[in-house]
Amino acid sequence: MQQLTRNLFVETRMRGANHGFVVTTEGVVLIDTPHKPSDALKLKAEIAKHGPVRYILNTEPHGDHWTGNAYFDAPVIAHAGVRKRMLETNMEEHVARVAAFGPNEPALLEGYHANAPVLTFESGMTLHVGNHTFEMIHMPGHTAYQAAICIKEEGVIFTSDNVFHKCHTWLQEADPDAWLGSLQALGRLDEEVFVPGHGEVCGKSYLDEQAAFIEEWKHYVQCAIDRGMTKEEAIVRLTAMTDRYPMDIEQEGMAPLVMKRNIANLYDYLTGNWKPL
Repeated sequence: MQQLTRNLFVETRMRGANHGFVVTTEGVVLIDTPHKPSDALKLKAEIAKHGPVRYILNTEPHGDHWTGNAYFDAPVIAHAGVRKRMLETNMEEHVARVAAFGPNEPALLEGYHANAPVLTFESGMTLHVGNHTFEMIHMPGHTAYQAAICIKEEGVIFTSDNVFHKCHTWLQEADPDAWLGSLQALGRLDEEVFVPGHGEVCGKSYLDEQAAFIEEWKHYVQCAIDRGMTKEEAIVRLTAMTDRYPMDIEQEGMAPLVMKRNIANLYDYLTGNWKPL
């Protein structure tokens, strides 16, 4: 893991979403958890050097942010929509998908039971643990239930998947206009160091590039709509956006799938047939 500040550690080079933890005077606060069970156990061993885990904060409803919750005995906090989505997840399918990530995963998934949020918020919540303050701010975009986590004393923000730093952006259920608004909100915060949902640690200067890519995606699909393409035609024929950035770690070969899912979602959004999951 990378030690980003005196008390804050982050992991940006594992499969799935970035995650990290803060060492406070009253224990450890974990922000998101690994997608692979084997990685969760590695993280658990690392955290044990610093103290007990007091809380887990989940920033969104996708499984690459919460699968590893199950390997920690700590209460989870997240947006109410994250809890709802986790409880609605078909766990049999989820476990089967994660088991395919490597030969060590199936055994670690036997008897898997998700550790869902027990404390939830809507617009935001502030958590005080020892000498640290964790401000959780609802920032919809990549999903309807994204949250940014500001750690005031460290000057760091976990942006969740509203920022994909120099890797391909997933818009498979995004509200692009809400996302653009959330990027503006991130820019107004005091903290300067960002831990993105995917990619290496970055700063505020990347927000403009992320916003421009979302705008370009909207324009690309809108032009297809204006030319009279049906949704099915657009999904098949639009292929130009996948070569801008590489796919994230262990996602090689997934670009065509991401392309189709992004186009399908944006087509519905731009034609008024979209609703949040």
